[in-house]
Amino acid sequence: MSTKTESFNASIKLVECPRDAMQGLHDFVPTELKIEYLNLLLQVGFDTLDFGSFVSPKAIPQMRDTEEVLAGLDLSSPTKLLG
Repeated sequence: MSTKTESFNASIKLVECPRDAMQGLHDFVPTELKIEYLNLLLQVGFDTLDFGSFVSPKAIPQMRDTEEVLAGLDLSSPTKLLG
């Protein structure tokens, strides 16, 4: 007889969402710092990042550099980017 734990075969997917944290910050996070942080997340094994948004800088000033951040990411490993 199996227990619920033994018969439950599932995986857990961790997705880091720095966009959500950064978009509410008052002070602008420098582009280079965002790139460094995101690349470190990729290096430790995150393969899905919700990292930016192509939105008007008037609406969310923190996301005004999403294009530059994307260009600076090391995408040598399979990666899914959300934005």
